[in-house]
Amino acid sequence: MITRQEFPYLQELVINDAYAVKNLRVPVFEPGQEFKHLVLTGRNGSGKTTVLREINSLWSRPHNVLSSDGKFTDHLNPDKKITIYFTAQIKNESVINLATLLNSKIVINTFFEATRKVQVLDVSSVLREDFMDERVRGGHPMQGSPSELFKQYLVNKKVFQVFDTIDGNDEVAERQAVFFERLEKVFRQIFGDLKLNLEFVRESFEFYINLSDGRRFTFNQLSAGYSAFLSILTDLLMRVDLLRKQANDYTYDPCGFVLIDEPETHLHLEMQYQILPLLTNLFPNLQFIVATHSPAVASSIKNATVFDLSTGQALGDEAAGSSFSELMQTHFGLENEYSNVADKILEEVAEVGQMTDRAAALVRLQRLLEEQGKYMSPVLRLDVQAHLLHLQREQAA
Repeated sequence: MITRQEFPYLQELVINDAYAVKNLRVPVFEPGQEFKHLVLTGRNGSGKTTVLREINSLWSRPHNVLSSDGKFTDHLNPDKKITIYFTAQIKNESVINLATLLNSKIVINTFFEATRKVQVLDVSSVLREDFMDERVRGGHPMQGSPSELFKQYLVNKKVFQVFDTIDGNDEVAERQAVFFERLEKVFRQIFGDLKLNLEFVRESFEFYINLSDGRRFTFNQLSAGYSAFLSILTDLLMRVDLLRKQANDYTYDPCGFVLIDEPETHLHLEMQYQILPLLTNLFPNLQFIVATHSPAVASSIKNATVFDLSTGQALGDEAAGSSFSELMQTHFGLENEYSNVADKILEEVAEVGQMTDRAAALVRLQRLLEEQGKYMSPVLRLDVQAHLLHLQREQAA
């Protein structure tokens, strides 16, 4: 197994040419610091997905190596689109083959595309463990997402838990029980229901999520938002569990990289704010590299660098202390925090303020308040009323 201190986390990107983005340095964290996650933002077409896909393809090439200075060298692609620098903690070697490391069965290395929804496969019997291991950790993309096998994975654990109990392997059986307790705890956090329970119906090999309000559903009956989230979560849970079993250490937190394109897909704003904190807390040694359009995602965790590919601006820890409205203006390219309707109202208020005929200005502002008042938020209405009061006082003077 590899430790957090030994793993070569991504420290810096240099984007040489990724179509929309060229000659751009993306610093993630400084040498000697604890690793940080990377959140890429930018307008549509700014290159976020291209960068993620290029990173994913770079470190899967078999002849790529990581030198002792942390520079990632792509021998087969001299005109490479991206140069990657990692933290290098190499013992007794001048270079390591990064592809060999990342494709080995001691780390996690996976990429989640923006379009995702888990459709869990039905289960009719126990599946051989070696087949399950191959599908989850080393399966071919044409075989589908590993998350499709989540129910099968859970069924296997339930059945083996019974066998271990019968055989007197109480310690192993207890580990299985702890896995389900932790899984139930995670589901309670995701669904915001402290009384949620996960029910296993052995006659049908089916699992049900039971909520405290009486609702009951299977994994395949989840909404698109929950399904998209669980497609990430269940994949990582299985990978981590298999690595812990391999290490014979069920407290072990594997290292690795997780690339996610638009983690906010189908999620309500509240869940957008929760997804990265939940994932980074569950998997503390994984470096998450994500592309997002969501200020909720961008400001949700402390140990991250938020980099805008459209402007080349980087935010560090201050991103976590920024309001959504601040980020929308400073990092997502909006002129202000208001809607287009509110913008037009404010434009008209500004025009009224410039009118030399103050009596006509008063009439126009009164009409604006009467006709557009139902579209005004309390804060905006108060602003318009303040301008109206100012004009009324001018006329009374």
